[in-house]
Amino acid sequence: MNFIYLIFLFLASHIYLEKGKLPAKLEQMKLRYILLGSLATILFAVVLGVALNIASFLVMTVTVCTASLIAYKYRSKIDEMERGKSV
Repeated sequence: MNFIYLIFLFLASHIYLEKGKLPAKLEQMKLRYILLGSLATILFAVVLGVALNIASFLVMTVTVCTASLIAYKYRSKIDEMERGKSV
């Protein structure tokens, strides 16, 4: 059941990001800050999940969402490089 949930969440988050629904602040943020923020968010989810006794579910959800965000940022940077823009 968790696997089906994670696949659905992964697809939904990618569709959401590809439709351009990313907030302007995250769109302009540098990739290194996205990576550090994602790491901090996952660590916060671990601490909060252990405290609330839902660690595995919360950590899986946050990890999939942040991984989708990181993949989107990498893909947008590669698209800019392929078009000849300086990154």
